[in-house]
Amino acid sequence: MKKRAYQFALLSCLACVCISCQRHSSRVIGGLQGGSLPDAARKDLKHLGFDSGWTEKVRTNPDDHFRPRHDFIEMKGPFSDLGISGQLELTFYNDRLMEAQFRPNESERYFRLLSERLGKLPEPEKPKRISAEVSLRYYRDADGTVRFYWEYLPVEKEWHNWVGKYSSVFLSHSNRNS
Repeated sequence: MKKRAYQFALLSCLACVCISCQRHSSRVIGGLQGGSLPDAARKDLKHLGFDSGWTEKVRTNPDDHFRPRHDFIEMKGPFSDLGISGQLELTFYNDRLMEAQFRPNESERYFRLLSERLGKLPEPEKPKRISAEVSLRYYRDADGTVRFYWEYLPVEKEWHNWVGKYSSVFLSHSNRNS
């Protein structure tokens, strides 16, 4: 009997650890990790079979002498999640994955499959916390398509803090020059 109690306690601890790891996961979509570097995301995409048809765009503020530099890399390309194909857009802030936007070709079917995996999704535009570090929200467009956004909250917060701190600096300098 003691052996059974010991096995049950050990199994319970293992289950708690697994649940805890899931809640603190940085996974966004299809195994991609929030906060990952662009090269790691490219490697993951290649491993998943999505290494062609992707475009990249880099945006930065190199000529801004009043605010610290920041960079955005946007990668767009074909992707499939839960067996549904579509277009994926990844946004990196200062070389860390901040956001993933997926536009599935079969949005209602994808919505249903995603709801089965994550539980009931809230109303459009309202975030659902899928882990301690990742939030998911979706938007319904006028044409009936649905866009899904995964936000990696630590990097998203860093960007919002940058905007809050330095957007007023930009406005005060531009007002002086007017």
